[in-house]
Amino acid sequence: MEHSNYNAIREYELDTWTRCSSSYNETWATLTNETLPLLIDKTNTNNNISVLDIGCGAGNSTKMISETRADVIGIDFSEKMINVAKNVYPNITFKQSDAENIPLEDNSTDVVIANFVVHHFAEPSKVFKEINRVLKSNGKFAFAVWGANEEQSSLGAFFQAFAKHHELTELPHGPLFGITDFETYNNLAKNADLKNFKLEKLNTNWKMNSLDPLINGCWDWGNLHLFPEDKQKSIKTDLIKNCEPFKKENQYSFPHSAIIGFAEKK
Repeated sequence: MEHSNYNAIREYELDTWTRCSSSYNETWATLTNETLPLLIDKTNTNNNISVLDIGCGAGNSTKMISETRADVIGIDFSEKMINVAKNVYPNITFKQSDAENIPLEDNSTDVVIANFVVHHFAEPSKVFKEINRVLKSNGKFAFAVWGANEEQSSLGAFFQAFAKHHELTELPHGPLFGITDFETYNNLAKNADLKNFKLEKLNTNWKMNSLDPLINGCWDWGNLHLFPEDKQKSIKTDLIKNCEPFKKENQYSFPHSAIIGFAEKK
């Protein structure tokens, strides 16, 4: 991948998640929170350890980690995300930082958690090496990324509705976007001098009493607010129709899958 592509990915991701910052904790965070308890459990996060939360977004994940009474710091490359996090959770430490240049000393943290952010990195090999640098000996690293695209039902409902009214164009994305195989992540771990790499699949459900988290999240993510009102209305109508099979009584439940990775520092 050429450096121009690295920059395109970074700029796209930064623009996207900065735009999503004000609504993130009420939209996408309600889905990504589903994997956090497992990441916390796999790293034995508790009140005796230090934790770095990479790609903390608007702070929801860092807040959940802090409830274990661990000494946690959240970092994100979006200044607006960090400002939202600081405002919502003023008693937690947040820093604006690129994951390729983590603002921690060598061998300084017990655990690194990266919940649904690894697939957004333009240069994941650099990030994995940075994670190794800041981890203490025998420190633990756990991450979550999306499973197979066809297993993300809520997003499938949105893209199906969107494609009916607007051409789907390819967007810049990190080299790990959509990657679910063991060897790719195992090689990244090995090259970063991390040991005991494991990868597993986790099936989850995104539950909501109304479709607001999905609709608002997709509108912010896709910047659909810029579309003509009639096109927005048509896409929303079809999205709601596509979601009907996932409704039981007064609640929606969307099956999703995630890939969970785990490694340790030598």
